[in-house]
Amino acid sequence: MTDAPPTAADSGRWIRFALVMLPIGTILLGIASFGIWQYKKDQAADRSFKYALALRRPISLDGIQRHADVLREALSKPDRDLSIPGYLESTMGAENMGYTVRRMRFGNDQSNIDAELTGKTRPREIVMALALYDGDPLRFVRTSNAIAELLSIAHEVTGESVARGLRFAVIPNTAEALQHLQEGMRHDGEHLMHLFVLGAPDVNTMARINGVETKVQGTRVVTRPATASPQETLQSAHELKTLLLHAAERP
Repeated sequence: MTDAPPTAADSGRWIRFALVMLPIGTILLGIASFGIWQYKKDQAADRSFKYALALRRPISLDGIQRHADVLREALSKPDRDLSIPGYLESTMGAENMGYTVRRMRFGNDQSNIDAELTGKTRPREIVMALALYDGDPLRFVRTSNAIAELLSIAHEVTGESVARGLRFAVIPNTAEALQHLQEGMRHDGEHLMHLFVLGAPDVNTMARINGVETKVQGTRVVTRPATASPQETLQSAHELKTLLLHAAERP
């Protein structure tokens, strides 16, 4: 007895089955692929977090003094526009603090330096700690202390989880440097929510800083008082760290 040949009804059932099951299979495959990607992404983030935690160092008087001494000497030399960005890149980089450091070069060997904790939920809302430097010998102490304070805070909070981006920036005290800072944020579609300016810059510098425009009006600009000693800088660093993490909305 021979098998009956497939009928048109059988063929139709197989076609309908394929039409139903193939899209479902494609959807399930897509879900599985996304799950694998998310798992690997979470694993990578967890490794980065653990690595950053291993590099974390508490704010300390010795650390502030060490940074301030190096920076004060660098400020007094003609090549400060090269040596200070170089020191910042090395100090804040992946091997020391765990940050990805950005260096924006412009003009005659000048650079803007920044590093950040990326916001988890609102990464384009930026909270910034900003220090500026120049060749004014009357400001060497307060400037070196301001940058040392910024570095010490960055070292203690590396690996922290924040909702907004928390950025640490050091730039030359020039209109051109501020312009590049502003243009970079515009290009990236970022909104500057809070700006903490270290070292109590002079009136003219603060006027330029207050002129920095963002897509969100009403950026809160806070001028931090200058510090004259490592001990004062230590106290200021603890205070500023609390303000920064609150503004960046640490969970």
